[in-house]
Amino acid sequence: MKNNKLFRVFSLFGLIGVTFYFLHVIFGSLFYEGYNSMAQAISDLTAEDSPSRNIAMPFSMIYGIFTVIFSTYFFVYFKGKINKCVTFGAGFFCIMNFISFFGYTFFPLSEAGYAGTFQDKIHMVVTVLVVIFTLLALILFIIGFYKAKSINYLGTISLCAFILLLVGAMLINILPKEYFGIAERINVYTVVIYTGILSLWMNGYVRINK
Repeated sequence: MKNNKLFRVFSLFGLIGVTFYFLHVIFGSLFYEGYNSMAQAISDLTAEDSPSRNIAMPFSMIYGIFTVIFSTYFFVYFKGKINKCVTFGAGFFCIMNFISFFGYTFFPLSEAGYAGTFQDKIHMVVTVLVVIFTLLALILFIIGFYKAKSINYLGTISLCAFILLLVGAMLINILPKEYFGIAERINVYTVVIYTGILSLWMNGYVRINK
């Protein structure tokens, strides 16, 4: 019973993290004069030369800490609970959040855009790894949630997230550079909102399955 209460508390950390993510985007944009959200990457807000770094970075770090804690408890709670696909999906989801938090914290862009420094290259490697683990997690969640018929609606949500990521990736490659920010936000916001959905669902699941 005590463990369930603990899991219910930590299940909401995902939603809290999502809130801080959007606060980092909102306040970062406000304190970055001339920032163009249609063209610029979200990472520009926390780049080392960014005028908004000191404002946006604390919110970003809080987001990372809360999502790492949430994804860890999500994996621990659902390990072996529903089916193997959900267990492995939760594991990849957890790894993705760890890579995202530590990678982007220690290797922010050296300056807005892409300067091509070693730090920028590691930043891009982190991005690639985040994308890979996100897609793997979603594929496993799609299969696992559809197999568990009582929660197959989560399979549909996971499938929609997967499709949006593919659409975002496609748009990044075909849209002019002045619309890069829109395409990138499709990808990033999809993952962030999906995390919030998992957070709410876990909270309800733990409450029902006492």
